Amino acid sequence: MFKHLTRIVTAVLLAGAVSAMPARAADLQKILTAGTVRIGVPIDVPPFGSVDAKNEPVGLDVDMAKKIAEALGVKLELQQITGANRVPYLVTDRLDIVIAAMGATPERALQIAFTSPYAALSIGVFGPDSITVKSPAELKDETIAVARGTTQDLELTKAAPNAKIVRFDDDATAAAAFTSGQAQLLATADVVAKDLMDKDAKVQLKPKFILQFSPCYIGIQQGSPELLRWLDTYIHLGMLDGSLSALSQKWIGTTLPTLPPI
Repeated sequence: MFKHLTRIVTAVLLAGAVSAMPARAADLQKILTAGTVRIGVPIDVPPFGSVDAKNEPVGLDVDMAKKIAEALGVKLELQQITGANRVPYLVTDRLDIVIAAMGATPERALQIAFTSPYAALSIGVFGPDSITVKSPAELKDETIAVARGTTQDLELTKAAPNAKIVRFDDDATAAAAFTSGQAQLLATADVVAKDLMDKDAKVQLKPKFILQFSPCYIGIQQGSPELLRWLDTYIHLGMLDGSLSALSQKWIGTTLPTLPPI
């Protein structure tokens, strides 16, 4: 009787413990069973993500999302994200994967998991020739626009904690603040600065100093080992066959440098 009761209590406790455990919400088998993969991409960070004349998303990250869905053999559900919400959308299971020119940091790695890098860019502070700063230490009264929560925000804050940094919800708003004169400098990626100058000859975004050479990583939910392994394998093979370098050449204009795995 006592042994029987003990087994019942143990079973109940185990059931409660299992139900309290967080679900592995976005692992590989669930995606394959659902037949759909939810991938977040930016539309405000050309050439990684923007919209074309037909209002369709285009860019390196968009192409990468399409290729991953095709390789998985599932339907692609593409969602627009910003620098501020890309991590929260993974944590709250609104997305399976984020491909958004994202840098890996120890702080972000506390919340999400990262693949090996699939692309690379450099981030820094850019502005007109009239501003002659060459390092974070030379920043004084200049106002710098930056997208909140991005790698450039974190690195600039670390390098120049006393600088006049004005934060915006996304890269497009930060860039608009610079072009409208609300800020004198813009902290962003080199490809974004180039795109802004290509679109408007009056815009001057010359590099003042580089904050970081930044490989780009795919982010996924923690607790998804099979998905992480699959994505790392996909990236590794893409490095070997040159397809990822071709993607970089198409959108950034340079071949992909050798990137160490994470």
